[in-house]
Amino acid sequence: MSGGEIEKKTVTIRGLSRPTYERAVRLARELGVTVGELINDALRRYISALETISRGIESHIRRLMETGEVLVISNISSITVSRKDLEYSEKMIVFKDIKELVFTDDITDDIFREKVYKIIRVDTVSIPKTLSAILVASKCELVNRIVPRA
Repeated sequence: MSGGEIEKKTVTIRGLSRPTYERAVRLARELGVTVGELINDALRRYISALETISRGIESHIRRLMETGEVLVISNISSITVSRKDLEYSEKMIVFKDIKELVFTDDITDDIFREKVYKIIRVDTVSIPKTLSAILVASKCELVNRIVPRA
């Protein structure tokens, strides 16, 4: 391969929806590019945007930690947090890099608003039906799912 060439290979993307793929095909035709070129460009842009967002969030959280303004709970597979847990902390809390974050049924909008600063890069946030999903979402960055329990 010469310096300016990029290795290209056939890649199968599992789970790509048919309607999304068909939209990509139509758009590629309209733009006069191949579907591969369109997807490569879209993925480069998307990844770049996520990396920029992630760096900004990390920088902001690092500054808050250095000033002692927040407590960070991170890199845990699963954690269940009760009202007592939130009240225990004198600082606002950042939950990040957690697969499953569960808030117990005794957590109200008021205590959540007072004690949870941000929820970052969490796969699933499970909340009681009494806790506002909109309030929870307003504290989330790069969260896959917010699941209210019945």
